[in-house]
Amino acid sequence: MKAKRTGSSSALTPRQREILELVTRGISNKAIAAQLGISVDTVRRHGARIKQKKSASATSSIACQHLWATLDNALAVSLPDDLLTPAETRVVACLCRGLSSKEIARALEISSRTVDKHREHVLHKLGMHSTRQLTSWIAGQCAKSGIPDASEKSGV
Repeated sequence: MKAKRTGSSSALTPRQREILELVTRGISNKAIAAQLGISVDTVRRHGARIKQKKSASATSSIACQHLWATLDNALAVSLPDDLLTPAETRVVACLCRGLSSKEIARALEISSRTVDKHREHVLHKLGMHSTRQLTSWIAGQCAKSGIPDASEKSGV
């Protein structure tokens, strides 16, 4: 039987910090793997450990994790006023919290297909290709608006 690690097991390793930095910039696993000279599977495994250590349910939500307490206000500050519908904004808020389409559908009492369509429309309107890009952009917009970056709070 393996002994449980204690102490620094929740601290990120240097490689995990490096991958976290790239993830929070919205870079895909494939691009991270190419940049670091490792396999996509290795990036995914590091991502899973980062999610566990950061208590995040989705890698894409890590960039916005520092905003969760004030997310609705942060989104109001960072998102263009009339570009997104109220329903799309609610879906974005849930995506930033790391919820899956099914979880968002349950929370908003709509179908998961409707959630997927809202996500698709948001990505199209903002010219993005992934939820990771979206959450990274939102975190960046909040930082520009004076909402502190997660690395400023945690020293990561």
